[in-house]
Amino acid sequence: MQSQWYEEKTKNVVLSHRMKSHVLSRRSRFQQIDIIDSYEYGRMLFLDNMTQSAEVDEFIYHEMLVHPALCTHEPARRVCIIGGSEGATLREVLKHGPERVVMIDIDEELVDICREHLASWSQGAYEDPRVDLKFMDGRGFLEETEETFDAIFVDISDPLEGRPSTPLFTREFYDIVRRRLSPNGCVAVQSESLHPVRIEPHARIYNTMGPIFPFVRPYSYMSHSFHEIYSFILASRAHDPAGIDVAPRLRERNLKLRYYSEELHAGMFRLPRYIRSAYEQFDQPITDEDVVYYPDKD
Repeated sequence: MQSQWYEEKTKNVVLSHRMKSHVLSRRSRFQQIDIIDSYEYGRMLFLDNMTQSAEVDEFIYHEMLVHPALCTHEPARRVCIIGGSEGATLREVLKHGPERVVMIDIDEELVDICREHLASWSQGAYEDPRVDLKFMDGRGFLEETEETFDAIFVDISDPLEGRPSTPLFTREFYDIVRRRLSPNGCVAVQSESLHPVRIEPHARIYNTMGPIFPFVRPYSYMSHSFHEIYSFILASRAHDPAGIDVAPRLRERNLKLRYYSEELHAGMFRLPRYIRSAYEQFDQPITDEDVVYYPDKD
C-alpha cells in the first residue's frame, strides 16, 4: 500500500509526516484545523499547516509553560489561561490546586474538536468544576474584566497575518496583562522559536515585555515535533523566578512530572550568546501599529 504523507510547508522548508490516517481536516471561523495519526509523533494537531501539538512530546511544552510559573509564584489561587485549546495547559494548572481557573479561547470549534479527538491531552480537565471556560477574544476579556489573577498563561499559536493571536504579542496587550495581575502575580507566554534565522520575533517579545515587568526571564525547551528549540518568557511583578529553589515545592506537591525538575530549573534561564546578541539587534518593541509575524510562513 502506498504511504500517505502530510506536508508542513514554509517558504524554505518542507516537513513530511508519514500518516496512518488523516483524522480530520476542517476550517473554523479563524483557522485551518488538521489532525493526523503519524508514525513518528502519534496524533498531531496542525493549525494553518503548522504543527501545534503532538502526542509524543506535548508534555514537554505544557510542563515547561506551567510549572516554572506556579512553582515560583504561590499560592496561585486564581489563574487565567488565554488560548490553550488542547486542554493540556489546563490539565497542568489544575495539578497545583487553584481555587478558580478562567480559560479564554476565541475558537469554540477548535476546542470542541480537541475535546473529542485529543482527549488524552486534557484528561478530563474541562469537566473540573473550578474551570470557567469562555469563548471570546482573550485580550477583550482582560480589558473588560475587573478580576485579577495570580498567574496568567498566554498559550497561543504563532503570529501569522490575519490570525487572532497576533494582537496578543504587543506592548498594549502586555500592559493589560500587568494590570490584571495581583501584586505578586506572574505571566508566562509562548515566545517563539530560538532558531538563529527566526530569532527576531522572540527577541522583540523580550524587549516588549522588558519595560513592563520588573523581572523578565526567557528560557528554552526542545520540542521534537517542532524540530527546533522554542522558548517561553516568564515575567513577574514580584520577584526573580531564577533565584528561587523550587525543589521543596516539587517534593511537597508530588506532581509526577516527566520533563520539568528542580535540576532543570536551576540552569534553564542561562541562554547562549547569540540570543543575547539578538536582544541587542532586534530591540524594537512590538506594538499594535508595528506587529510581528512568523517570518518563514507563506
